[in-house]
Amino acid sequence: MRKFVLLVAAASCWSGLAAPAIAAAPSAAAVYEAGRCMVQRDRRAAAALILALPLDGGVADLSSLRAGGARVCVAAAEGASTMLVRGAIAQALFLRDFRRFGREPNMMTAFVNLNLPIEASPSGTRTVELYRWADCVVRNDSAGIERLLLSPVGGAGEAGAIAALQTYMSACMRAGTQLTVRASEVRSLFAQSAYFTMYRYWTGELAAAGNRGGN
Repeated sequence: MRKFVLLVAAASCWSGLAAPAIAAAPSAAAVYEAGRCMVQRDRRAAAALILALPLDGGVADLSSLRAGGARVCVAAAEGASTMLVRGAIAQALFLRDFRRFGREPNMMTAFVNLNLPIEASPSGTRTVELYRWADCVVRNDSAGIERLLLSPVGGAGEAGAIAALQTYMSACMRAGTQLTVRASEVRSLFAQSAYFTMYRYWTGELAAAGNRGGN
């Protein structure tokens, strides 16, 4: 038996469902715009931040950006969760460094090794299982992931893109397990995994990028 559970705050709010501790946090759209701003203004600092943030946790510590070129971006993300900020930066890096699956990137770019817990990490913890699940979905439906990452955050396009990924979201569950995923985590997990997949491909760690989605 496999059981996939997606916790959604409301039918039109795929990016919501903030925990009580971050109830006053900014909207997901604002955080993803802040992530784009960070990468555009100071890619090196943004990359350093995502590497410093834990894989999951409470409110993200943005102090490293408050004195650099990306300082004008920070206010919009203050109070956001670690998972949301990681996703915002990862999506911005993906769209800047790779744009799409199957297209050659700018090889002068120093790609960022997100070192996500995939093959070598011990299973069992929820965080590891989430990243393994996301990696499976990304590598099986790259076209669907592209559609999601190119869609406006929190809109109908995002909801439709996530709905279209349901087949692999269920199939990538390990047999005999149940995985509960918060709506606010979905885009972040896929953005991070998309970047890490392309990083591994273009650095020779993967023989081929997942391409069953039609690219």
